[in-house]
Amino acid sequence: MSAGRERQDARAPTEDEHRDVDEHGHVDSASTLGVLLADRGDLDGAEEAFRRADAEGDATSASNLGVVLAERGDMAGAEEAFRRADERGHAGAAFNLGVLLAERGDMGAAAQAFQRADERGHSAAPFNLGVLLAERGDVAAAEAAYRRADERGDAAGASNLGVLLAERGDTAGAEAAYRRADRRGHVTASFNLGVLLAERGDIAGAEAAFWRAREGAQPDVAERATAALGELRSGG
Repeated sequence: MSAGRERQDARAPTEDEHRDVDEHGHVDSASTLGVLLADRGDLDGAEEAFRRADAEGDATSASNLGVVLAERGDMAGAEEAFRRADERGHAGAAFNLGVLLAERGDMGAAAQAFQRADERGHSAAPFNLGVLLAERGDVAAAEAAYRRADERGDAAGASNLGVLLAERGDTAGAEAAYRRADRRGHVTASFNLGVLLAERGDIAGAEAAFWRAREGAQPDVAERATAALGELRSGG
């Protein structure tokens, strides 16, 4: 029996190979080259690569170009790039455009951008949309947005959903939402869960939740959790 051929495992193309293909006008290689250059801190090279791919209509490259430009402080250029990618159906670009618009106070346009990103399945967009909807008093739409965020695994969405449910007296729904956010590491939800459990007399459960909130990375929440633990221990 003859020996079988030795198989060599596939390998990823090198940066030089991406450069070679990019020079021949291959959009995917220009896009990938841009990512490689950005990852190693060569923003000039990354910008050039993303611009070449963007000029060929690549949505992801337009979005990545927007990120690079924003990092360099060119917010006008970033907005233009995000808008091009958004027009090509890119969820992340619509989300980033929404963030940019919200930061400059254009909340109506920001909500529309978050809505587009949400419709394209972006995990964080429904939370941001929910915040804007809640701020303008559309609580029902905000709740629906938070539910979509929660369903996509967003901890902040679950936490804010819990707050809305608690405010309307649905403590069972609020507890379930807080628990989902708590499991995802959201310390405000851990604190709110502790408050809810303490109010119904589950001191052990409340204490555990406050400890999780205290151990988180948010000093203000940790301070409130420490105070709440003190009150539990003193019977206050």
